Formats: sequence, structure tokens, C-alpha cells
Amino acid sequence: MKATLLTSLFTLLLSCGRTTLPCEASTCSGCCDGYGNCQPGDVDLECGAGARACVICAKGASCRQGLCLGGTAAGAGGGATAGGATGGGSAGGAPSGGGGAGPMSIGAKTYVPDALLVVDRSGSMAQPVNPNDPACRNCMVNCPPGCLTRGLSMRNALERLLSTTPTPARFGLVLYPTNATCGPPTVASPPVPMSDEHSVLAMMASATITQLRSASFAGGTPTGPALRFAATLPELSIDARREHFMVLATDGLPNCNPMNPATCANPQACRCTIQSCVGQNCTIGCLDRQNTLDALTEASARDVRTLVIAFSSDVTGNTAAVALFDELASAGGAPLSCSSRSGDECGANNPCLGDGTCTRKFSSVVEAGAARVAEVLRRSALCRWVLDQPVARSPKLRVQVNGLSVAPGPMGFEADADDVVRFSGASCAQLVQAGVAVPVAFSLEP
Repeated sequence: MKATLLTSLFTLLLSCGRTTLPCEASTCSGCCDGYGNCQPGDVDLECGAGARACVICAKGASCRQGLCLGGTAAGAGGGATAGGATGGGSAGGAPSGGGGAGPMSIGAKTYVPDALLVVDRSGSMAQPVNPNDPACRNCMVNCPPGCLTRGLSMRNALERLLSTTPTPARFGLVLYPTNATCGPPTVASPPVPMSDEHSVLAMMASATITQLRSASFAGGTPTGPALRFAATLPELSIDARREHFMVLATDGLPNCNPMNPATCANPQACRCTIQSCVGQNCTIGCLDRQNTLDALTEASARDVRTLVIAFSSDVTGNTAAVALFDELASAGGAPLSCSSRSGDECGANNPCLGDGTCTRKFSSVVEAGAARVAEVLRRSALCRWVLDQPVARSPKLRVQVNGLSVAPGPMGFEADADDVVRFSGASCAQLVQAGVAVPVAFSLEP
């Protein structure tokens, strides 16, 4: 009842001021403002057409038929400014005057990503991180205060992620169920907010912390059903202008699938994940490998990528478990990467490979995993720019960061789509510097 009321309250709060959802070409002939609302697109402060991002016309330009006409194109150091960690940078979109002889300024905007935490609360989360810790007194459940349990370790790491200021994403939360029937979750509480307002994002991150603190630990590990439920939530992928992530945080192997074709009738296929897979545990105790892989592959096909944090000795001390979570991280579309190609970037005993990914594809330490998630979200919010025209692949596109030209390529900028530019390498690093507003300008040569 409490979760239902809380969800209803969030829904009511986030509905204020929201007029059109989603703002897309099928529903909006004008432009989409920073809140995802459709605007007519015929005024200088909100100019645009075709459901692209609204732009502010440059000085001397006026909005006509969804285009800023007249005025001066953004030059060195002008145009867009990268916002804080929640994005919000934008550029004007005025073509140059003088009969079109000069470059045309291209409007652009950044958007904070969606990040839905999918959190394990199985019974093993109540176990101590280190059973030999004197503060834990060899407990396996009901550990005394002062004992660092797996659940507490995970919560502390996620709280640091959620407490980042400014908030780097539109956070929501799905908790595994604690019932004995191994069913999927039934609610996201809190849901992913439909606003980019700093105050709303901070409020929802705080609400997520509250829910994590009140979570109890019991039951199995229905990772596959939890991921499939989370990935199909409409609010996670309703806005095509931004990136969408799930963040899986778990301490053990997936099981708890009553429809698992691998049963104890074939012990080799079952790969039992608990002490005994006989009787009522004949199916739900078996490893739910294929169903979980399929859930992540389906999510990736919906442009929802999954960052995987799988920790505890149950994972890292088991070669087969490491191999499985490597598979899951790869299927999720966001394997652990090492963009600087440095030897220690992936963590201890985890070499960086030539393709820029780590030998181990998932984060096996919960604190480092949460920090990695924060970095991915910051880069999505600040290094990915949605243009107001589909010219990202044009050889005539010119890009400047802080007044200096940036070359196309893996160390400068690349086209993610016809209307999306993503900065990488040193250019992206410059944009994600905390507290630094960096001017960005896009223009199209005649």
C-alpha cells in the first residue's frame, strides 16, 4: 500500500506542466522544448519544426516556418554551452545572412539519460561481505549492527551514485520481488521521471535512496523476469532524444524461473544455484541462463542498454559465474570499457583489450561499479548532442569546442545517428569537467 501511494504521488508531481507525451513527429509539427512538450515552433525563443529540439534564434534572426532566418551564425566559442552533469547545453540554429554565403549555424541540445536501477534483494544479500569479520560473528542472516552485509555494501555504493550533484540521470528503481513464487516485479517505485528539471531529478534520486533503505532481503534471484519487466516499462524508452540504461546490481546467479526448461531431471543442464535443487526447487533452483540473456538482448534491441554490477564471492570466486556475467554484460550492450586504453583502467587483474573493452566485461566490485555507472551517465549527458537538422554525417559539418575546431574521428566527434553527434576522447573529457561550462558550436559549410 505504501509503495502504491508513493508511486501515485510521484506520478502526480511529475504530471504538472506536462502537456504532450511523447513529443515526436507523429504528434508534433512544431518543436520539442526542454521538458518534452510540443511547442508551435514559430517564435524566436522556441523555433523549430518536425519535433526537433526547440532553439533560440540568434540576435538579429527571426523564426519563420520553423527556421531562424537572418542574423549571424555562431562563431568560435559561440553557439552551444555544455551544461552541468545533467546536461541541458544548447545551441542556436540561425542560418547566416548575406544570401547564404556563410556557414549555417546548427542548433543542438544535450539530454540527461534515463537510468533505471534493477536491484537484487534476494536472501543472500543479507549475508556479510566478509564472514570472517569480527563485527559479523560468522553470521549468515540477522547480522548484528556494524556488520557490512552485501545489501548494505550495495546500498551505500548506489546512494553515492544517487547523491551526485547535479543529478546525472533521470533515475528510477525496480526491486526484485521477495515473494516465494519467484514472480517478476510489478512496479517501478519510484518510476523514471519525465522531467529534466534539476529539482525534480534530485527529488526522485532522494526518493530512490529512501526506497533502497527500506528494502528487505529474502527469496530467490529472478534476474531474468526482473530485467524483462524493467525493459518494457514505457517511461524507460519513450523519449528517443536521450539514451536509456538499466543498471543491474546483483550478488548471485539468476534463478527463480518457474518456466525454466532446465530442471533437476538433467543435473548438468540445471546447474543448481542453491544447496539443493530437488522437490519444489527442481526448477526454480536451476540456473536461469538463457532467459536472462534473452531479456538483455531484447532490451538492447529497444535501445535500452544494461550496465552490469555483479559482486560477492559467489560471483568472483566461480569461473562459470564470471563467464555468465561476461555474457550478460555483452548482451546488455554496455560491456565494461577502457576508453584510454590504460592497463589499470579496468581494475585489478582485468587487462584492457585492443578493442577498448576489458577482459572482464562487468563490474565485479560494487563501489567501482557504481562509479563507472556515474561516468557513463555523465558522458551521455554532456558528450551526446542532438542536432536540430539531420546533418551529423555530412562532410560539411564543422564542430568547435571552446573555440577550437574538433576533427571527426574516435578522438574528436562521430555521428551516432543522422541527427546525433557524440564527442569522445579528449573532447568528451573536456566537456565532463565538473563545474566547467564549455562552449560548443555546430555549423554547416555552404
